[in-house]
Amino acid sequence: MSKELGNSKQNILIISTTASMIDQFNLHNIAILQQLGVTVHVATNFLEPGTITKSLSNHLEQKLTALGVKCHQVDFCRGIGTHRANKKALNQLCRIIKDDHITGIHAHSPLGGIIARRAAHKMGVKIIYTAHGLQFFKGSPLKNWFVFFPVEWFYAHWTDALVTINSDDYQVARYLPVKQRYYIPGVGTDIKRVLAIDPAHQAALRTQTRKRLGVLDDEYLIISIGELSKRKNHATVLKAIKRLNNPKIKYVIAGIGAEKEKLISLINELSLQRQVQLLGYLDNLDGLYYAADLNVFISTREGLGLGGLDGIAHGLYMIGNANTGMKDYVTSHEIGSLVTSPMDVNTIAAEIKKAMTHPHQITDLHSIMKFDHQNVDQQMTAIYRQEFNLKGDRNDKS
Repeated sequence: MSKELGNSKQNILIISTTASMIDQFNLHNIAILQQLGVTVHVATNFLEPGTITKSLSNHLEQKLTALGVKCHQVDFCRGIGTHRANKKALNQLCRIIKDDHITGIHAHSPLGGIIARRAAHKMGVKIIYTAHGLQFFKGSPLKNWFVFFPVEWFYAHWTDALVTINSDDYQVARYLPVKQRYYIPGVGTDIKRVLAIDPAHQAALRTQTRKRLGVLDDEYLIISIGELSKRKNHATVLKAIKRLNNPKIKYVIAGIGAEKEKLISLINELSLQRQVQLLGYLDNLDGLYYAADLNVFISTREGLGLGGLDGIAHGLYMIGNANTGMKDYVTSHEIGSLVTSPMDVNTIAAEIKKAMTHPHQITDLHSIMKFDHQNVDQQMTAIYRQEFNLKGDRNDKS
């Protein structure tokens, strides 16, 4: 397939396995591309949308369509999929590329990135792949290097540009034979907006949210943000709270996912029904961040971990995993504490107790300003211009 230069005939396809990844990480990318004057297409699984509800997925599809984005349903699986399902998704992508004259692709998610690169190679289309946390990294199990590194090394030959969102992945990318590699500080978040929230409004949100959750003034509220999955490691937090045996500790988890019933069973098994709430999906987390006293965000793997970064922007101290991109923004003990053994119950219990005994007030947020949307969007704009040969001015929407 020929690659048109300039903006006049550019059709850029954004791909992810789940609609939630489009909703949470790509709306700004879509806006950037549209402002650069190209037609944007999105290919994802709107029917099995991941960490958002099907209702929100339907709303997302309607919203994108209203913005002039052409949406394509692709039957991606989560995880590694199956040979039959992955082949079906590959054929669907190739058909979209052919029928809609796609001239460039921006792919996300491990499986989506693999299938998208197969399609791009087969159809002769340039592709950017954003790695939201490589499976192999310093401190990861040795088996991850044996299993995932060879796969990524192979597909790197079909990668025109690799975008990494943390410093560790950028360093590891030196060993991958991609044509170009970039580092951007995360996927962007609304840090400036949060910092502009009036302190009086912050206090009101804290009071209102704690009252709604039934949390008393003398109780200690811990939160975790993220889908109900093994990777998010909520079970270890539950076991640590049980180990502490302090009825003044309250814990809420915001998210949906496949592990919900297992977590409910564990809550019952640990007799924590009076201390723990599963809140489901929340589209506005301001109140929850301000209501909380501690954010425990100990995922076993995270590219960056927006649930931790956003909490810090709201002034909330966190406990995180040192073997993730979190260390890019948890740069001092005044911001958070990073553990090297996130699944060790005794370690997490000790860190929670320490945080309760010595509360921290986060005052200097200068170090996280680089993660704000404005900075990240500027860098993505430059990458799109370079890789897709876009000539237009982002501020010129004509």
